[in-house]
Amino acid sequence: MPSLSDEQIIQARSVDLLDYLQAYEPLNVRKIGSEHCLVEHDSLKISNGKWNWFSRDIGGHSALDFLVKVRGMDFVSAVQSLTDGMTAPIHISTKIPPRINSPPKQHKPFNLPPANTNNDRVYSYLRSRGISKAIINRCIEMGILYESAKNHRCVFVGKDGDTPKFACERGTTDDWKKDVTGSSKKFSFCLPPENPNSQTLIVTESPIDALAHHDIHKIGQTNMDGFRLSLGGIGSTALFAFLERNAKIKDIFLALDNDKAGKEAANRIIKELLSNKKLSHMKITIAPPPNGYKDYAETLKAIRQLNIEKSKPCHTRNVAFSI
Repeated sequence: MPSLSDEQIIQARSVDLLDYLQAYEPLNVRKIGSEHCLVEHDSLKISNGKWNWFSRDIGGHSALDFLVKVRGMDFVSAVQSLTDGMTAPIHISTKIPPRINSPPKQHKPFNLPPANTNNDRVYSYLRSRGISKAIINRCIEMGILYESAKNHRCVFVGKDGDTPKFACERGTTDDWKKDVTGSSKKFSFCLPPENPNSQTLIVTESPIDALAHHDIHKIGQTNMDGFRLSLGGIGSTALFAFLERNAKIKDIFLALDNDKAGKEAANRIIKELLSNKKLSHMKITIAPPPNGYKDYAETLKAIRQLNIEKSKPCHTRNVAFSI
């Protein structure tokens, strides 16, 4: 029996079963939900690079395992058929080409956008959104907010200790929103609490919502205070990375947007937290903005406007916020 080289075996083991089937047995594979199965053996499921033939209680991780365990080929013949050896086995019209491993992606370097000489447009924009001057000053002093020199955008910075690892830009005169190239979501924007020993985390979708939530709390409209973390969207990468770095957190408030995407994200994140044994002990509360308001930034602006109306002598409107 011919011998096999280590390179041949490694190459054969690298052939993914789904790739193999789609290339050479496309009529023998179908997708059901998030999984694929064989037409000839519908109890053989393929998912996430693995396969299991549940009715036979066997499984594997590659096309090589499949050829040996399901097709009944001997190991040497299976390896050769998947590399450059013998004639391809039955069900295959030709030999499967070896998988070409693409070079690893180069991580793009992260550099903060150059800062403007002042933060005037950042102040003007955020104040127009209802954000207090006090919290803007605090963020600038901490180095987690500034105005970019080129386009005069708000730059919200996320840090690993004192080292910037993330930044996102928000237009001050348009709807521009984008993460800076090379940013790591694991270190998304976070507004720390005045009490560094806080065990509470408030999760928002955007940095502006985090600032707005802080100001709403200061006004006395919410009893939620603690670290305020922006997910930079609705993904959970920033949340789980933050919890890994901050084991003291016990209470999590999901203050995501009051829309379909925000509600679905909150439910998904709860399931992800509860399925993690290290985090399943935490108290999780869904805390969206009040009905009728999309996010906490919109809520804060409405509260500011209501307070202005209340200050007028002819004020008769009576509106209460419940957060």
